[in-house]
Amino acid sequence: MSAHPPTDRPAPYARFRHGSFECTVVSDGLLEMGPARDNFPTADPAEVDALLVQHHLSPEAVRLNENILVVDTGAELVQFDTGVGTDPALGRGFFGPGTGQALPALRMAGIDPGDIDVIALTHAHPDHAWGLVDPDGRPLYPNAVVALHRAEFDHWTDLGRVADAPDEHRKDHFRGAHKNLVPYAEAGRIRFLDDGAEVASGITAVATPGHSPGHLVYRITSGGATIVCWGDLCHHQVLLLQRPDWAFQFDFHGPDATAQRRRVYEMVDGGRHAVLGYHFPFPGLGHLRRDGDGYAWLPSELERAVPAEPAAVRP
Repeated sequence: MSAHPPTDRPAPYARFRHGSFECTVVSDGLLEMGPARDNFPTADPAEVDALLVQHHLSPEAVRLNENILVVDTGAELVQFDTGVGTDPALGRGFFGPGTGQALPALRMAGIDPGDIDVIALTHAHPDHAWGLVDPDGRPLYPNAVVALHRAEFDHWTDLGRVADAPDEHRKDHFRGAHKNLVPYAEAGRIRFLDDGAEVASGITAVATPGHSPGHLVYRITSGGATIVCWGDLCHHQVLLLQRPDWAFQFDFHGPDATAQRRRVYEMVDGGRHAVLGYHFPFPGLGHLRRDGDGYAWLPSELERAVPAEPAAVRP
């Protein structure tokens, strides 16, 4: 008889070494995106469905993880993105109760939000930047500096753009970014990053505008190896790797998003870098392998804990 009920789930965090850095990935939960064909509007719907079925995935219920990386460089704790937050009127209120898990997951992993020194945002979309403040607008990372591209901050905190947004969800993109980012700006805890800027020792920003006006990816290098933490450069481990030219419905500028996607894929593949995919199956760590005109995803195996003492062997 099993000692644990079948409803037990793995812990919502994973830890690994990267050179001299200790890395922790915590889960903010799963985004339920509905049918894939609705999220990739320029693709042939039948081809979208067939590609997912080929990879044993449902075309009707695409689920995207939210993998938040925390890197301990030995001098600073740097967190990449924050998840959707817990505001019932924004983030979690839209994306559902299965999201907004970042803070309890951080604490389960032994990380206090007050110990985070830098939050490096890839961009200010709801599922990446709306976990900065509580529902009352109070910062949840009391000692962190928030780093992002200035174009990203200027665009999404501009409430004058709300009236021109095509629907309520996209109107909320501006309201939510304003609510989450402005308190840090007012406290003097916003840092703007340009292409090539050093975030912390071994961590540099790479400008990749397209999915969002100031989208960034981050190169994390230690011990001669590099991980590319790429936010929304690629949303899906099959669809946008196998078909890099397909668009995603929330791309700010589709052609630029596609060009940046291909550029970074080539950089990662050519440099044999690892990738931390924010929306890939947890914990999102792996490599790319060129596959025809696209790429295949090769998840990395993580070391597992072992019992302190060998189990007794019965004769």
